[in-house]
Amino acid sequence: MCPIDSGEKAIKHYSVSEFMRTALTLMILLIFTSFAGLVNVNAAPPSDGNDVVIDTDETWSDSQAMNGNVLVKNGATLTIDADITVGPNNAITVEDGGQLIVTGSLTGEDISSALTLTNTSQLHLNFGDLAETGTLQINFEETVPTSAMMNVTVGDQTVDAAGQDSVSIEVPLDGTGLVVDFYIYHAFPIQITSLQALHTGSGEMPILAAHEINQTHGSLTWSEASFSMTVFGNMQMDNAAIFGADLLCAGMCEIESSDLIGSAPIHVENGSSLSVNSSLIQGSRTDEDIVVHDHAEITYTNSQGTGGNTDAWIRLLSQRIIQTNSPNATVHQTGIGYGASMRDDITDANGQIDIGGSEWRRIVEWVDQDGNYHSENAELTLTLSSGWGDFAITTSAPKSPYAVVNIPLPYIEVVSVDTEDTSAEANKRIGAMVTVRNTGDSAATVNIWCYVGDELADTTSLTTTLAPGEEKDLPVSWWANTDGPQVLNCRALIPNVLKSISEDITNTEGADSQEVGWYIGEETEDQPLVVYGILAFIIIGASAVLSLRATSKDSKYGDVPEAIPTETDSEAEAEDDTEANEGEQED
Repeated sequence: MCPIDSGEKAIKHYSVSEFMRTALTLMILLIFTSFAGLVNVNAAPPSDGNDVVIDTDETWSDSQAMNGNVLVKNGATLTIDADITVGPNNAITVEDGGQLIVTGSLTGEDISSALTLTNTSQLHLNFGDLAETGTLQINFEETVPTSAMMNVTVGDQTVDAAGQDSVSIEVPLDGTGLVVDFYIYHAFPIQITSLQALHTGSGEMPILAAHEINQTHGSLTWSEASFSMTVFGNMQMDNAAIFGADLLCAGMCEIESSDLIGSAPIHVENGSSLSVNSSLIQGSRTDEDIVVHDHAEITYTNSQGTGGNTDAWIRLLSQRIIQTNSPNATVHQTGIGYGASMRDDITDANGQIDIGGSEWRRIVEWVDQDGNYHSENAELTLTLSSGWGDFAITTSAPKSPYAVVNIPLPYIEVVSVDTEDTSAEANKRIGAMVTVRNTGDSAATVNIWCYVGDELADTTSLTTTLAPGEEKDLPVSWWANTDGPQVLNCRALIPNVLKSISEDITNTEGADSQEVGWYIGEETEDQPLVVYGILAFIIIGASAVLSLRATSKDSKYGDVPEAIPTETDSEAEAEDDTEANEGEQED
């Protein structure tokens, strides 16, 4: 007899431990699902124009377009292992402590480049097998002035480009290599923006932007960046490429076996570092591929730059302030900066001078377009001219934003003033010895002046020359015309040009003598007689002088004496004859 199946199933009873294991398993699955969701958050660049913050490690591995700004936070790493097209004016920022690893490429959507031509520039082109023949069209950035002389030659064909914004030349397009030569005579640069192969065949008509042209002896320039990259943390490029970026390195940046096209100049901020090895930097918006600011570090090896008129890298100082120890010092500068310029200046009231100014004068190191290293070889001669002498120093110009260059100066110290006695008679001299020494770095010729209080004392002059480390004793005589206690203070006379730094060149308080008591001497018995004798001598002398003057006046302007007449011989004979006749008559 078979048992009857009622269709009812037995109920299985689970233990509490089995329920707990099931709940724990579900919880673990939920946790892992949550983590998986977090890992995949923003695992692609933004595409809707919104800003994205990356605060966990993330990798972009699919090639696509980016539209929006990206911020890599402290502690996070963004790895770009794909070809990303970056929208205009987008920004990628890496915080301090964040990391950006690029093993793919970042290409700006709006790239604007131009190839500056020289008389020796050549284009090397091969478009492949497009057609048997066609036309090569070369587009210029602007119309070539009619005043310019410019010929474009391909093979045996030459076209005059003056007055044109583009030129067209028939060329083979069957895979034959093309060489384009230029003859240019013009004061201003002429630039190519693109060129195109035109034909009637069924193949494509390729267009090459300036940065895509294979050329020699040209210089690639860029009008503006398409997007920006700012690195405060770390950035590593390895077998990567960046096109059209404005790149600022304010942390640690490493570029290894990579290309940066139209992404120069790279600015390396003070305190940061950049390493470039086996890489290509092509196309700069300025005259240099890399600008190293102040004391930033750079390693540049086995790499190729833009060339032409563009230096590989320069070290640019933010300023060139020289702090000296004196105002009014002349500063003769030679060999300053990139152009080795020469100039003369004077330190200001604070003793400072800026030998920088223009950017050229602030470039102190550079690697030129041919890869040759250069360093500024500049000298400064600082001179302070004064009544004590000329103090000068010649030194290499510091290659730093701020430096101190001190002029060797004397330090004249009046050590002591020792008088020969502690009392002296007024109107008579007393001797003293003034000890001076020079503890400075330059010789000086100084005058020592002595005072009683604020009044200049009546002393003999003191002038001496002191070499560095020299000490001298200088004898001096001192007179006083009043009685009472007095102290002689002697100190160096400071020229006007040195007064602002007087504390640095002398002990301005000088040195004091011991107190000297001046007294009025007693009159002796002989003194009145001497005085009377002197007065008598003066009176007698004055009388004699007056008498001499009176005598001189009489001899010139007094009565004229009468002359006594004398008889002539004829008158005497006549008188004798008269007397004879009178005698005869009487007889």
